[in-house]
Amino acid sequence: MLIALLLAAQPPLATAAEPTGFYQRRAEGWFWYQRQPQLTPPRPREPEPEQAATPASPPPIAPSVSAPDLTEPAPLSAAWLRAHLEDYRLQAIDDPSPTRVALYLYLQKLALDKASRFTETFQRVVQSDPYLDETTRRPVGNYANLLNRVAGEQRDQVLQSLAREAGIWLFYRSDCPYCAAQAPVLRLLTKRQGFTIQAIALDGRPLSGGIFPDFRPDAGQARRLGVISTPALFLVRPPDGIVPLAQGLLSLTDLEQRILVAAHEAGWIDADSFARTRPLVAALSLDSPGALPAEVPEDPAAFLAVLRAHARGAIPAATPLHTDPLNLP
Repeated sequence: MLIALLLAAQPPLATAAEPTGFYQRRAEGWFWYQRQPQLTPPRPREPEPEQAATPASPPPIAPSVSAPDLTEPAPLSAAWLRAHLEDYRLQAIDDPSPTRVALYLYLQKLALDKASRFTETFQRVVQSDPYLDETTRRPVGNYANLLNRVAGEQRDQVLQSLAREAGIWLFYRSDCPYCAAQAPVLRLLTKRQGFTIQAIALDGRPLSGGIFPDFRPDAGQARRLGVISTPALFLVRPPDGIVPLAQGLLSLTDLEQRILVAAHEAGWIDADSFARTRPLVAALSLDSPGALPAEVPEDPAAFLAVLRAHARGAIPAATPLHTDPLNLP
């Protein structure tokens, strides 16, 4: 009876399937670190979705190789000689037999004779057509100096005529060394061509050296004209004609040329007067404002007639133009 009471007072022993704490299992010693039994069964892993098979990339398409051009130029033509003459020369170097060397020399002489014949015809055509002869526009040799002298005289006359109705504004600063260097050039322009120079001081002070003592302080003209650097030069014709010349140093020759160009573009010099100031006998150019042909004739004679008519300032409307070689008359 006593044993039964003692047994009833003892705590129940843990079964193998019942989890116990560490302190209750101290008798295990070094073997206490064991995996705890899993109370709940593990969740079954869901099968991974099968990936769609990636279609194999198609093999790269080999670039299409165009068939070689089998058209051979005409035998012994200029194109044929350009393509084959070097080959015959190399063959003669590798095998300098009399036959191979003589063959190359004959081909070389043929090429030189073709070039000589072309040069002679070239000279005859140029001499017979004033639109192709550059001496029509400007002579060569010592006669170019005569043309330059005549053009210089015409330029002086046009500038002196323009100086009677136009002058030059000079915007400067008293501490600007470039303005001091530009002032003597302007004074020489006044002496040679008669232009009146009005100096305008951006800082209200005179130029060093006392040049242009009748200067005026800037009253907003520089801002309205967009002056960003000095010396700044403007060609002025009363009452309201103002065109820019430069904002920087200019030599006397460049200054005179810019005055002529600016006055011509402003309409103050007519085209004939401006043309006389250029060192050209005749201003001939195929790149004229006239309309160029929209199509190219297949017939060389017809094509030449179109270009000659264009050089003369007119394209004949009755000239047949053909671009399709299969649509010839």
